[in-house]
Amino acid sequence: MMWIGIGVVLAVYIGIRLYYFNRKITEAQRKGEQGEKEIRRQLSRLDRSKYTIINDVRFMIKGKVSQIDHIIVSDYGLFVIETKNYKGIIYGDENSTYWKQVIYQYKNNFYNPIKQNLGHIYALNFVLRRLLTLNYFSFVVFTHRSQLKVKTMTPVVYPHQLIKKIKSQKTICISPALKRKIIQEIHVSNLNSKIRA
Repeated sequence: MMWIGIGVVLAVYIGIRLYYFNRKITEAQRKGEQGEKEIRRQLSRLDRSKYTIINDVRFMIKGKVSQIDHIIVSDYGLFVIETKNYKGIIYGDENSTYWKQVIYQYKNNFYNPIKQNLGHIYALNFVLRRLLTLNYFSFVVFTHRSQLKVKTMTPVVYPHQLIKKIKSQKTICISPALKRKIIQEIHVSNLNSKIRA
């Protein structure tokens, strides 16, 4: 009888832990999606004749899934955008492995989003490897919930700065035919395209 009681208590404990764990994951996903929606709104201001926006791309590369928030295929190259919807003060630099999020007494280390985005560019380059050498531009965007204290060469910006930074690239290097081929290759390899089909 005692073992049944212990089993019930253990089951309740595990159930509560799983509930809060799943709730935390759902909360993080919801915040991430909110950040990505904000960036989509900004990107919708770009001229569609020059910029093709592909959101939420997932590639399977060498047995691992690489998820890219936003890819822009443009006349000027490919823009790969990583979005972070973190709050608090964000500290980091170009080459450190981890950055720090500080909210009052709370401190959290997270993987350097510049390095994370380099992994995304590697995955995209792997998908497009049959095409000519392409120009890639990496951007990391933090929503206005954060205060950035970062030192980087790679653009780490707020949403309202993103369009201006993208438009600062003015050298045309991709023909309309190559653009169409790039977009087609991305859609063929995008796991999310296959789910939606």
